[in-house]
Amino acid sequence: MTVLLWGRAAEPVIDATARACARLGVDAVAADGEELASVDLGGDLVTRDGQRVSLAGVTGMLVRPEGRVTSAAAIAGYQALSAWAELTSAAVLNRPSASASNRSKPYQLGPIRNAGFAVPDTLVTTSPDDVYAFQAEHYKIVYKSVSGVRSVVAVFDPDDKARLDDVAVCPTQFQQFIDGIDHRVHVVGDRVIACRIDSTAVDYRYPAASGGTTIMTAVILRDDIENRCRHLAHTLGLSLAGIDLKIDRHGQWWCLEVNTAPGFIWFETHTGLPISDAVASLLANGAESGRHYLPRVPLRRPRVSDSDRG
Repeated sequence: MTVLLWGRAAEPVIDATARACARLGVDAVAADGEELASVDLGGDLVTRDGQRVSLAGVTGMLVRPEGRVTSAAAIAGYQALSAWAELTSAAVLNRPSASASNRSKPYQLGPIRNAGFAVPDTLVTTSPDDVYAFQAEHYKIVYKSVSGVRSVVAVFDPDDKARLDDVAVCPTQFQQFIDGIDHRVHVVGDRVIACRIDSTAVDYRYPAASGGTTIMTAVILRDDIENRCRHLAHTLGLSLAGIDLKIDRHGQWWCLEVNTAPGFIWFETHTGLPISDAVASLLANGAESGRHYLPRVPLRRPRVSDSDRG
């Protein structure tokens, strides 16, 4: 039994998953980019340091390759592993084809809405006039990346108008601002692992930029919200997903986007949620996993503001 971690050994998610595999007594091999010497789809993967992995014995693979590959061997290995990830019956988190939905956040809004969540009004445009009209309609709007490339979510304000003409050469996504309490939900197989995020910042990942704070707390969501998250991830073909939710003061649950390669270590570190253990267990047990023991951590139901309405 071997778990293949397609990424840099030192990358936090890869490292934490490898350590979680070790706790389970499962061998985990990390390899990425130029570290690949050869990949034989009918046989073994061989790394440059001589490690040999029989692909037939791989129960699961975590996919987090980084950087550009340049050597012919690395390019061939990358292409071969991509093909194997699509065709294998092992647990793959996530298959490249499923991860492709993250390249278009507007596309994701369709499956999100179909899963039963409210979605913010969204505009992708190259026209400053469209932005002014959109702001007039919603008053407070934010802008962020259209794709899965990381960006800082920011409120559109008068200072931004001086460079608004730049959208003419860079299609930009604007969204209705949703005033509410953030939640990050990680779906791992059939498991739903959630935390509530109380932040004074518009983008809770970067509170220091505005002199603010972010506090995360592990929570248990209502069964129907868990089921919506599970359904959404499975609809997108994802065995691992990071889903960004907000609940407004009326109790309405909104979904902003779905991350197909979530950097879950940050959330795990701040909440104690056993996300890496869940990932390692799914990878070790294969495609039928998801019904296994996880360490217990203190959880609480959402507060009154997270009421049963909506």
